[in-house]
Amino acid sequence: MAQHVDSTTDSERAVRSLIATGAGAAGVATGGVLGFLVGGPVGAAAGGATGALLQDGMKGAAGQIAERLSAQSERERVGACLILAYELIAQRLNNGEELRKPGFFQRRERKSQQNLRSEAEELLEGTFLAARDAYEERKVELLAKFYANSVFSDGLDASHLNHLLSIAKSLTYRQLLILGIIGSGDLGQVRTTDFRGGGDLRTDTIGVLYEIYQMVGLDLITSANSSYMLGVADVNPSLLRLQGNGAHLFNLLRLADTPAEDKQFFNRALIS
Repeated sequence: MAQHVDSTTDSERAVRSLIATGAGAAGVATGGVLGFLVGGPVGAAAGGATGALLQDGMKGAAGQIAERLSAQSERERVGACLILAYELIAQRLNNGEELRKPGFFQRRERKSQQNLRSEAEELLEGTFLAARDAYEERKVELLAKFYANSVFSDGLDASHLNHLLSIAKSLTYRQLLILGIIGSGDLGQVRTTDFRGGGDLRTDTIGVLYEIYQMVGLDLITSANSSYMLGVADVNPSLLRLQGNGAHLFNLLRLADTPAEDKQFFNRALIS
C-alpha cells in the first residue's frame, strides 16, 4: 500500500498555524485567507495579474514572519492582523475596486545581487512587526486597515507609507482616536478657548492635552486659525484640525470608523 507523502512545506505549516491562532484571537473564520495564502491562484481571479502579485507578496511576508514568532500573544496579534487585512482587501476587490499600479507588487531587480522583495511585501512585513509589538491590542485592527488601504492608494509611494507606518506604530491607541475625532469634526461640546490662565486642570485633561501637543510637534495637528501652540496651555480644542500626515493616517487607518464608546474620553477631558 502506497504511503501518503505530505507535500506541505514548513513555511505553509507555519502560516496555517498563524492563521488558526489569529482566527481564535479575532473570532473570525479562516477559510478565505487559507485559500488565498496556501491554496490555489486565488489572487489572479480576484485582481487579475496584479492580484496574483499581491498574493505572492502576502504569502512571502506571512511565511517569513510566521516562522519567527514564538510568544502566543505575538502570534495572535500578527495572525489577526493578517486575516483582517485579507478580508478588507477581498471586500474591496469584490466591490470592483482596482489595486494600485503593478510596480508596487513586483520584485525589484538588482544587477549584482538577488532580486529585492516588492515594496508591498516589505510594507506588509513592517505592518506585521508593528502588530507584533502592539501591546495595545486595539491597534491591531487599525494596522490591518492601514495595509489593506495602502495597496489601493496610488497617491502615496512606498517610502511615504513606511514613514506613516512608523508614526502609527509610535502613537498610542488614544492618540489615533484623537486623530479620528478631529478628522471627523466630532468635537462636540469642547471648550472654545485655550488653557492659558485657566488655573489647575484635572489629571485627565492634562493627559489628553499632552497627547495632542505631541502630535502638534509631529505636524499631524494644527490650529484652524494658524496660531502657534508653544505648549499644552495654547491648545484650543475647538480649533484643532488635521494636516499633512495626520490626514493620511486618518484615511489609511479609517479612523472615522472607530467605536464611539472609545472616543468619550475626549469630550470629558476637554469639555467647555
